[in-house]
Amino acid sequence: MIAEKFQITQPRIGWIARLYHPQTMAWLLVPGSLWFLAGLYLDGWAHNHGKVDNTFFTPWHAVFYSGYLAASLTLALLVLITHLNGKIWQRDLPVSIRTAIIAAPLFALAGIGDLWWHTTFGFETGIEPLLSPPHLILAGSMFFVVVANARNDDPQQPAIQRIPVVLSTLAGLSVVTFMLQFNHPYGIIWPETVRSGDTGVMVGIVGLLVNVMLITGVALWMQRQRMPIGALTFVLVANALLVALMGDEYRFGWGALATGVLCELIAYALRAQPLALRLRVSAVLVPTTACLAYFGVIAATSVVIWPIHIWLGVSVLAGVAGWGLMIVAPRIHTDNE
Repeated sequence: MIAEKFQITQPRIGWIARLYHPQTMAWLLVPGSLWFLAGLYLDGWAHNHGKVDNTFFTPWHAVFYSGYLAASLTLALLVLITHLNGKIWQRDLPVSIRTAIIAAPLFALAGIGDLWWHTTFGFETGIEPLLSPPHLILAGSMFFVVVANARNDDPQQPAIQRIPVVLSTLAGLSVVTFMLQFNHPYGIIWPETVRSGDTGVMVGIVGLLVNVMLITGVALWMQRQRMPIGALTFVLVANALLVALMGDEYRFGWGALATGVLCELIAYALRAQPLALRLRVSAVLVPTTACLAYFGVIAATSVVIWPIHIWLGVSVLAGVAGWGLMIVAPRIHTDNE
């Protein structure tokens, strides 16, 4: 158990020693990670709303990089706390936190590389910022920093003590969806786009399927970790609202809410069943419900241009893909319950 690794026999320094506890260290990581994530989406909002000019030094970058600094200083503090308690961070801290400690300086190097990239090749436009090599390295290293708490978890803990894990899961998902926004279903709403043609339909289908399979993977992992009731709904809605911030498509938050509530209610109804069965049901239910909720929101607020053969077929295909996810990732449902 993680708690055993943090057991302290003879603390060296009073209050510093008391900080060397899994729950305390988890909460210490929360503010910096959320600040970091907020800076990312604030910068993305500024780019998508034409509030960024041709300079690296913007208010949005200031929030983003100061969030990185806050998260990095917290990780440095954890290394110090570990050292002062006679432990070795490379061995005694959880794997996810050790990975974050390594990823933090990589982000700094990528930031320097990003400044050089802008100076050499100019500033990106359109979807280019999401595919720029320095930005991909920044996003990858950021992902490992903000998910530092995601695996530092004990399902036996009370729900309130697992908030850092839920927030870390949200942050990790949101970093990925941010980088995929160039074909996110909340970006260009292909099902209501007139004259999109076959190409538009195909692009829209791919974007929708990638997104629902991503949230399905997160949902299965959260259920496998026996997250408290309401945690999945919170993650789905918060992520939907963050992504919607990029294009002001807040209406899709209702679809995320419906998906989360329905899936959690069914999971609760099946709570007496073996975990493997619950996961198989969720693997089909989550993507299918997410697709139907997406089309339902569009139908309620606009018009679904796609014929029923496509939008209903895509929803069924999403469920089939979710079932396939359980086949290609067998470890996700191995349990002795």
